Amino acid sequence: MIALLLAVAIGVGGCVTLTPQQQDVVADVQRFADATTAAYNLPRIRLTIEPETNLGIGGRYRLGNFYLNVRMLTAGNLNALVAHELAHYVLGHDTPVAGSSMAEFQRGAELRELDANAKAVEILVRVTGLSQRQAVETMVVFLKAAQAHVERGNALAWGHRPPAEEIADLVARFPGREVAAEPIIEKAALSSSGPVLPPRWTTGDEWTYWWKTPQASGTFRWVFDREESVDGVDHYVLKSGTQRNIFYRKSDLAGHLEKVSGEVQTRYVPPEIRLMWPLVVGTEWEQTVTRERSTAPRVETSTRRCRIESEESLTVTAGTFRVFKTVCRDPQSDKLLYQVWYSPEVRTWIRDWRPVSEGALERELIGHKAR
Repeated sequence: MIALLLAVAIGVGGCVTLTPQQQDVVADVQRFADATTAAYNLPRIRLTIEPETNLGIGGRYRLGNFYLNVRMLTAGNLNALVAHELAHYVLGHDTPVAGSSMAEFQRGAELRELDANAKAVEILVRVTGLSQRQAVETMVVFLKAAQAHVERGNALAWGHRPPAEEIADLVARFPGREVAAEPIIEKAALSSSGPVLPPRWTTGDEWTYWWKTPQASGTFRWVFDREESVDGVDHYVLKSGTQRNIFYRKSDLAGHLEKVSGEVQTRYVPPEIRLMWPLVVGTEWEQTVTRERSTAPRVETSTRRCRIESEESLTVTAGTFRVFKTVCRDPQSDKLLYQVWYSPEVRTWIRDWRPVSEGALERELIGHKAR
């Protein structure tokens, strides 16, 4: 499939050379498109990757064809853009906009874009498994990025209203689903039913997550691939796409390595302890870890103090699960660095939170398969 997609990109969109990671993304976009057309009983849409331009056009739909700018393959709002362009296809926006004057023509185009934003929410829910709240947030973050683009002095895309007006229209169509600072959760104290030990992952285990920052949002999937020895120590290996491998020490799920196309991109020395086993409320630990990366900043050393704070019941998109909440802070400043909610039933974390530039990164489980 990847070779076919690359051939289409070269034959129709011009000479576009894709890296292995970009090929992974193209394959994901095509799967998203195929799942959407299947869900709406429509013919398969043709995907074309176009060369990068300075026109500011990330993607466009024309007469059964979806054209995607190559620069969008690394964009944080790719899912929202793809859903929006697929929405034009689902809504049948193939005929010219009607209008006897330029003003009427412009208004008709604007209404199509507003409808596509709303339909994109439906597609994200129906095809990717997001909750309606998450889908609305995904589109709002996407439109806020468009607003920032305009505020930097770039032109507003023709046929669109100012992004702030598009956001207001979208939120008005989904009353009660305004963007929330925290996901919808339910909590209640529980009693443990015995010691919680490190999980055993097996072939067929996979977990799908939704993530969001103030600037971007999307989804990703981890699949358990194999066990492998690193420096004489057994590790679990998760795959993300076909090129990225993530290594966790089998004995305690400490994060150790990330490889892309077989090359080490990130190494934690020593492996980063993210959970202390058996999981017992009140357990504390402190660790200093050096993160070595293939890109700048190449070396970062930090210390964190962590504590298993509570045992709770947490509701995320994937369901309601018993969880252990762990909180990590800077031991010097007491600044909150990381929060994670681990589910013994799911055998990994189902939600996490950490501060990033201008806000926070939040990730939440939206689906899983386990044996």
